[in-house]
Amino acid sequence: MAVACCLGVALSKARALVSLNDGHDKLFVNGTVSFAWDSNIYANSAGQGDYVMAATTGVDYSRRAGLIGVDASVSVNASRYNKFTTEDFRNPSLSVEFTKQTGRTTGSLRFSAVRASRADPNANLRTQAWTYDVGLKLHYPVIDRYSFSGGVDASTVRYSNNTQLVNLNTYAANLDLYYVFTQQRDLLAGVRVRKENTSADSNSIDVAYTVGVNGRIIPKVNGTVRFGYQTRATTGLNAGNYNSWTSDAALTWNVTRRLKVSGTLSKDFNTTSTDLTTDVLSGSLSSVFTVNEHLSLGADTGVGLTRFIGVLSAGRKDTYFDYSLSVNYTLNDHLKTSFQYTYFRNWSTLAFADFVRQGYSLTLASRW
Repeated sequence: MAVACCLGVALSKARALVSLNDGHDKLFVNGTVSFAWDSNIYANSAGQGDYVMAATTGVDYSRRAGLIGVDASVSVNASRYNKFTTEDFRNPSLSVEFTKQTGRTTGSLRFSAVRASRADPNANLRTQAWTYDVGLKLHYPVIDRYSFSGGVDASTVRYSNNTQLVNLNTYAANLDLYYVFTQQRDLLAGVRVRKENTSADSNSIDVAYTVGVNGRIIPKVNGTVRFGYQTRATTGLNAGNYNSWTSDAALTWNVTRRLKVSGTLSKDFNTTSTDLTTDVLSGSLSSVFTVNEHLSLGADTGVGLTRFIGVLSAGRKDTYFDYSLSVNYTLNDHLKTSFQYTYFRNWSTLAFADFVRQGYSLTLASRW
């Protein structure tokens, strides 16, 4: 939770600490410090809480010269627990992205490696894992009204010092056709193929077909909405064939100059760290009200339903509700602070997974 608070502090654009090559190369240094109380650090019915101090420091590099742009970052996130000191961690992360934004074909190539420590609500314990990811995205306009957008992605999750959890490899490819319906709105149709395999020798293949709208959905509401049909075939101990509707939507509503509301809706199959298949439906709403140039208020809420499917799931079903309230103060481009309260309630047919989690945090962030 403390890490999430650190990442949740929005950092506006600031002058680079180092600027080279007539401003084409920029170097930023950033850091955050967070002090928090987490009432349930393991996300289970035992409900053990602790005080947490977290800090993140990192360097960002940006280059905008020539045909290819470069964005790179490296950081280290560390947390120290007051009582459960065995959960202390220092996690590094690294990412590099190459972008091409001019010419007929545009796109990006991304590499990342992140080690993260978190409470897993599906396994109901704390986990630490390395996630490695590489992805390629391309966009190609055929004619004025038609264009293709697609990509490939490969990722792997490797858990540390826990034999209860399985490592996961994911390979995905997608292709979308966009049609310019109006100057402000595109229609789209696409297909995504995804293969997942775990260290427990289970394999899953998903195929999803979707249609949707991108751009202005209705006046003052912009974003992407897509719905469709999805199938999954799984082999291994939890073998089975499943099908369901699928969705991926993200919308932003500029209510006034000071108030902005965003919403998401998602439904997809997933593979958990315990080698189970889940069908997850979730939605969220977040709002930001800007009081003045220094002060803003935030409110977020979300709901979700997770169905564990397959012969090993024992019919488990989880339903959650969460919300958070925050007060954010920006002194200048270099110093920001945030105070946040978070509440999370999970109802589960598995008694150990039925829990409440809440917390408070104070976060200071700086970027130079």
